[in-house]
Amino acid sequence: MTRKTSWLAAGASLLVLAGAAQAQDDLTLTETKASTERGIAAAGGDAPGRVKNYLRGQGLTEDAIGSLELKREWKGRGGRIHMSFEQVVDGKRVIGSLVKASADAEGRLLTVSKRLARGKSELAKANISAEEALAAAMAENFASGPRGGVIAGREGNLVTFESEAFFHQAPTAEEVVIATRSGKMAHGWLVTTWSEAGNQLFETVVNAKGKVVSVESRTAEDSYNVFAIHPGVSNQAVVQGPAAGGTLSPDGWLGSGAQYATLISGNNVRAYLDTNNSNSPDTPSRQVTDGNFTTVALLNQSASTEINKEVAVQNLFWLNNMIHDELYAFGFNEGAGNFQENNFGRGGAGSDSVEAQAQDGGGVNNANFATPSDGSNPRMQMYLWNTTNPGRDGDLDGDIVWHEYGHGLTWRMIGSMSGSISGAIGEGMSDVLAIVMTDDDAVGEYAYGNNTGIRRYRYEGYPLTLGNFSGSSVHSDGEIYAATLWDLKKRYAAAGHSRDVLMGDVVDGMNFTAPGPDYLDMRNGILDSAPADRDCLVWESFAAFGMGEGAAMTAGRFSVSVTESFAVPSSCTDGGGGEPPAPAALTALDLTSATSGRKNWVATASLTTDTAGATVGYSWTGGSTGSCTTDGNGSCTVTSPSYRLGSVTSATFTVQTINGAAATSSNGTALSATVNEPAGGGGGGGGGGGKGKPNKNR
Repeated sequence: MTRKTSWLAAGASLLVLAGAAQAQDDLTLTETKASTERGIAAAGGDAPGRVKNYLRGQGLTEDAIGSLELKREWKGRGGRIHMSFEQVVDGKRVIGSLVKASADAEGRLLTVSKRLARGKSELAKANISAEEALAAAMAENFASGPRGGVIAGREGNLVTFESEAFFHQAPTAEEVVIATRSGKMAHGWLVTTWSEAGNQLFETVVNAKGKVVSVESRTAEDSYNVFAIHPGVSNQAVVQGPAAGGTLSPDGWLGSGAQYATLISGNNVRAYLDTNNSNSPDTPSRQVTDGNFTTVALLNQSASTEINKEVAVQNLFWLNNMIHDELYAFGFNEGAGNFQENNFGRGGAGSDSVEAQAQDGGGVNNANFATPSDGSNPRMQMYLWNTTNPGRDGDLDGDIVWHEYGHGLTWRMIGSMSGSISGAIGEGMSDVLAIVMTDDDAVGEYAYGNNTGIRRYRYEGYPLTLGNFSGSSVHSDGEIYAATLWDLKKRYAAAGHSRDVLMGDVVDGMNFTAPGPDYLDMRNGILDSAPADRDCLVWESFAAFGMGEGAAMTAGRFSVSVTESFAVPSSCTDGGGGEPPAPAALTALDLTSATSGRKNWVATASLTTDTAGATVGYSWTGGSTGSCTTDGNGSCTVTSPSYRLGSVTSATFTVQTINGAAATSSNGTALSATVNEPAGGGGGGGGGGGKGKPNKNR
């Protein structure tokens, strides 16, 4: 196995919520990153009931289990059931906590990702009002704009303020529960602000004292005569919209109301011209009464001519609908949180078709997509480009539209796609859609007027691997993930699998991926989705870019640790005919702690299995995961990430898998153990040690 470890300084980035790359000051949960367990056998009741029974078996208290509320349940391919739960304490949501689970068609659990507040305690009331929380959020995120607000209404825990010209949507403040480092819980506020200018959508957590503890940015930068990809590779051609009655868009694409050449509406998208950056449609041009949007582009003229404005809107409307239908077929449906006004009783929240603004006057040489929660309309802003003469229109570049829509896909199906790692995945996955769905390894080359496109390299022959992850640029770091899936596309094709098979595995894999993922979580989600006969293709592509067996990514407060591995499982190197790894069980587990420098401490886990050469997968408090291979005596030793003295007072080590199967033990050895920080900041190994024996774990 080839490995390389490097420590990387993380660039300036926003603090984020669930599954964040950076820890939150005032949020103490069971892990700072959701842990995922696989190969689960849990009995009892329906699928949600089995999830709770499984968690009960993991030692969760009845108070904790009783605080879980099923938020959403939807079906994926093969009849598999996907569920997400939220934790509610004192009638209020606990910020950052989550349970996301998947089961087969019979309700047998496949995976459970969890991150929960430790337990119920007396809640301290917030000392600030909703108005003060809004003022704190505005001061944190916007250099200008109102610093307070007038309450327009209150419903349950949600306060809605009167809207002002500054806002695209009226700001809100929801009273929530924040778990503190001391283990206590306190009331706080989750403030949502969405600016009219710049399309900046923020969710800000403000604690009981008025301090901002986290910020999550949710903005990422019938017959129709269209360019299916972009004018550089495809001619403009008239294509028909789908008839009503289909599965993907049951009402067809075109709505029943009045339609115009520069304002076209349907169930999936409302596309319109917004050259004056008002975030509302420009005065419509001519009305179109026959459903035929067939204006012919004049590419040798300015994109701002009246003719080319019509082309921009009809192209953007068609692309958004086409992308909606393609992704629907891959699993981004109503239950998974897609974008539709009418969900036809098939799950999820409706009233959230895409607001697609063509030739938006708010900028040049870019685009963005803001994704609010299910049930609120996302907003796509497409700009003109001035890097060529005449300038070009991003509305005609399918790469850019696919990329922007991709941000909506990952935010809705996974969530918490900001921060240095998850934000890079969001950018990379958006590029994946652009290059795989257009079968072209460059992104944005038409709009930019450059054969390489808007990235540093084309994706064919991409030279960088996970070891080049910098933590300072989500776009550059995201290239590594996109290059991996471009490689996977080629491996699938060589094995006789189509593009649609690949995208089905990738999109469905998001159902198995917890919010705030790293690159290895994304890999594991695809492995969970794909059938076993495609597993080695996935491993080979990820290993080629340093994300093979034994690779690791660990995010600290200010840095990211990367361990590269270019190895694949032995089952992928023996031609499929080798013997599977022998069953193995954990026979001993011991934890010690010691100081690490003046302000930090680490834990060391020493474990033994009954078989030499066993591969043991594990997790630490904080979500760090990895694996070790036992020596000839069946033993291996691993060290935790660094913890802050007095801040993280204990660490839990859990053996999750042995030789790729769900971990088992013998001799009554428990699969988890907890160790306290060194007493008095001392240590020297053994302070507060914990043994993996029955009834000794906390």
